[in-house]
Amino acid sequence: MRNMSQKSLYDFETEQIDKMFDCKNYLFKNSKHEKVILESDTGVKMVRHIIYKPADVSVYQRLALINNPYLCRIYEISESTEAYTIYEEFCDGMTLTDYANGETLAEHDALNITCSICQGLYALHNSGIVHRDIKPDNIIICDDNNVKIIDFDISKIYKSNQRSDTQTLGTVGFAAPEQFGMQQSDARTDLYSLAVLLNVLLTGEHPSVKMCENKKLLKIIKKSLSINPSDRYSSAEEMFKALDKVRRHLKK
Repeated sequence: MRNMSQKSLYDFETEQIDKMFDCKNYLFKNSKHEKVILESDTGVKMVRHIIYKPADVSVYQRLALINNPYLCRIYEISESTEAYTIYEEFCDGMTLTDYANGETLAEHDALNITCSICQGLYALHNSGIVHRDIKPDNIIICDDNNVKIIDFDISKIYKSNQRSDTQTLGTVGFAAPEQFGMQQSDARTDLYSLAVLLNVLLTGEHPSVKMCENKKLLKIIKKSLSINPSDRYSSAEEMFKALDKVRRHLKK
């Protein structure tokens, strides 16, 4: 075991923050300690996530100001000479991929999930953040059945004077056309990905293979998948209202 003189400044600083949060139980560490799951004496679980410089953490700084039940919380951002350390909420549950387990979901269940995602995206977009990687692996169905959006590593802050994204990022099959250099990603980019996700939940297939059969949902999905972002819903709130209208009709 290293003594204090053998510890780097980074090790010492993260240790002090761990103590500030009363984190004494380390539930998981990867080989490089880039991601650590900690548990405090009060049972609160957090993920300590390392982002090495010169990475931009402006997205995480904005996320730390948001308190929304459908977004993974950011508790603290610490800076050292080597890296940034993000302390974020640990969401107990399973990914939407595991939750669906290769099966299709009932329309009402799929709508409950996508409406929750819409509400999380609304908070993100209002803070100027575009997620850019909405897919089942980045959605957690918590043990209490709440829905959480996670993984903001390729998220970006929308810049009104920027013509296109500086990097081609996203998951093929879920990423919108503009993510491949056509123009800058914005809120409507995430709505495109959400439409793909909804179709996958309903049919088990990508929209290019099979589309859902519910005519009202099909109309929403097709609109959200428009090549031109101007032809999609203008906001997560607008898409939520369309989805919620169908959801309320299903209850009758």
